[in-house]
Amino acid sequence: MEKRPHACPRQAWMEDSSSQESRSPGLQLPSSYEVTSMQPLKLDASWLPIYKEEQEAVDSILAFVTSSNKEERDKATFLQSISVLCRSALKHGLTQGLDLFCDMYQLAENIKALLEEEPRDHLCTDLRHLSMLALEKLSLVDTALEGKAKSLLHACFSSVFWLPAEKEMPKADLALYMKTLNSMDSMLRTVVLSFPASRVSEELQGILELLLDFTRCEREAVRERAMARIDVLTRVLSDYSTLQAHANVGRGTAGPVCSGEIQLPLLGKLLGRLILFRFSEEQTSCAAFHALFALAEFIFESRLKDRADQVHREAVTTSVLCSLSARDCAKTFGKYLQSHERTDVILVAIEAMGDASILDQQVPSSLLDVALEDPDVWLTDAPKIVSSILESLPYCSTQAAWERAESLLRLMTNLYPTTVVILLCKAALQGDSTAPELWELMSSMPETLAKILEDFANLLHRQCFRCSTEGPRTQPMASSSRKAEWEELAEEPDVESHQGCPNVRTARLLLEGLVGLSQRAEMARNIELFLPAMMKILQVGSEDAKMKILLALRNVLRQLKKSKASFIAVQLVGRLLPLFDSECSELRELSIRMLAELLQLVVGRDEKRMRKEVWRALVPLLFRMSDQVPSVAKASREALLAAAELLKWKTLKHLLQRERLWELGACLLQKSRSRAEDFIHQSLPYLQDPQANVRLAAVRFIGLITRRLREQTTDSQADILSALQPLENDWDISVSSLAARTTSVLRSPCVQQRPRGLLRALRCCWP
Repeated sequence: MEKRPHACPRQAWMEDSSSQESRSPGLQLPSSYEVTSMQPLKLDASWLPIYKEEQEAVDSILAFVTSSNKEERDKATFLQSISVLCRSALKHGLTQGLDLFCDMYQLAENIKALLEEEPRDHLCTDLRHLSMLALEKLSLVDTALEGKAKSLLHACFSSVFWLPAEKEMPKADLALYMKTLNSMDSMLRTVVLSFPASRVSEELQGILELLLDFTRCEREAVRERAMARIDVLTRVLSDYSTLQAHANVGRGTAGPVCSGEIQLPLLGKLLGRLILFRFSEEQTSCAAFHALFALAEFIFESRLKDRADQVHREAVTTSVLCSLSARDCAKTFGKYLQSHERTDVILVAIEAMGDASILDQQVPSSLLDVALEDPDVWLTDAPKIVSSILESLPYCSTQAAWERAESLLRLMTNLYPTTVVILLCKAALQGDSTAPELWELMSSMPETLAKILEDFANLLHRQCFRCSTEGPRTQPMASSSRKAEWEELAEEPDVESHQGCPNVRTARLLLEGLVGLSQRAEMARNIELFLPAMMKILQVGSEDAKMKILLALRNVLRQLKKSKASFIAVQLVGRLLPLFDSECSELRELSIRMLAELLQLVVGRDEKRMRKEVWRALVPLLFRMSDQVPSVAKASREALLAAAELLKWKTLKHLLQRERLWELGACLLQKSRSRAEDFIHQSLPYLQDPQANVRLAAVRFIGLITRRLREQTTDSQADILSALQPLENDWDISVSSLAARTTSVLRSPCVQQRPRGLLRALRCCWP
């Protein structure tokens, strides 16, 4: 039978076992079902083609994985047996079924467990060294480490990196320490070169991410060891024209991988960290320099475009890199980076401004200078860059770093004002401990803050345009969706529609941010910028938008001086009146309570203007006292009481305090008979209110007024009759009955009778 490729280890093993049956007389060839279901349950590895050659190593491995009491000597024997088994299998070409054996008895997992058990405060045995050797040999076995490499390497790195610094180690341990590092480096090279073609980029990316995380550690020894391993990996990239140098014939999906085919999404982040450490004063500087040179070789090799690039590559020698400043280094590499990679370099520099591990803070500042000089090339991903600036501002450790961050934020505000505003709103809404500190820091940048607030007001004004063109929407945004939308917004560079207005989601979240910003003094000091847009939204915005505007205005007014708050309060009253009749009960209540607060804010000359305005609110408040929502009715009564205080109307105040609510309508007419016509026109729309209680109150009040107008033939009578007629068939019997009686009184001929007081007239109209 023709042999199948070695890429199919189970089938190869079965066929191989058949041909070698004479060498194992007692071995029965299992069926396909027995192979997959029964074989793993047996502690017998005689089916392995390599078993005859390395029976002792196989038996030692089986004895260890099945033992519950593992001594140090057993651990060392186990690791050495793995190395011997894999090396022999590769040498003799007997790797069939070895990956199945490794997986069945969890060899990789056992090595990881041993590494994690090792103490981190001293190096007393060579177990770490033996583990590296075993993993190196295992990586050459087809699929033995598939899906496990990253977690295994993390265990390796943690086991070695967290050891005491070299200068703190006993002299007797130094030789073993150096041997362990060398075995780790060799293992790293072999692991990378053994990845299948289809997984090289992904696996290499994962390893570099692990190492970059270690470079953020506070301990210098950990950073130095991680940087040295990065140097190893970058040399692998530059030294081999193709990866997968140790691959077997059947591995991978497309053969060896050329350097130009390797995709490293973290290349920009890696380059940024290397530049930072290259110019630090730590031991990491030397490793970072060599890694930087190797990375340059890899980038040039994979991204050369023409002869000019080749010449440029040859010019970048070790001696040249030694003389380059951080700024020149960024410029040199920047020519060959993609847009997102340049962004990552800048993000690394911004983050480093608050990183205590970077000793020379001038280096990240120099990198930011490059971006400031050429923003069109380096500052293209506004949301990411602005978010990073805002996150790093509270942690800037030097005055120079602070000034550079401020300059960058000011530039981003000029280039991308909408993005800056939206992300600041997001920071205000997150409610974490850094948000107040961030706004305090922004307050120390008066020019930048003024620009941001101006752009915020402009964005809000464009939201008015959207409201007026799309019309009001009453559906509020669920609070559960806001967080998710903010998270998505941080990833979206486009926060405007094609008309230059905020998109629907951005506009809603912008208003949320406005409420958060309104609690700060910065907005109160600049309220004039926002007032026109806020007033417009109260007129044409959705119910949800109007709610946010009222909350923001209330927060701002409480921070203003009395004279300024009084002036704004008079302007605002007229915008509130239509909101009393909103379909949203929360908006009705909020607007009515807002009116009560405004009436208490007016001082000086504004009191006279406010008295004229408040007369227009009396009838709506009278009817809303009958609102079916108790909190709205209560708010209306309190607002009427505040109006009585402002108008110095003792009778109205007396009736409200004693809750003689049925006399309030007559009280209004008695106070100002000349306003009867105005009262009629204000009352007619309430005859169509969805609430029966409100319609009943409107019919009752109109009934009072008709007693005065019976002797006049006016247009109001016709309007009243026309408005009352549909109510004679109202589903609520109280409303229909009172409407019919009022219509009858209005249509009956005038009969001379002794004038009666309005309070007696009220009783006549009461059902």
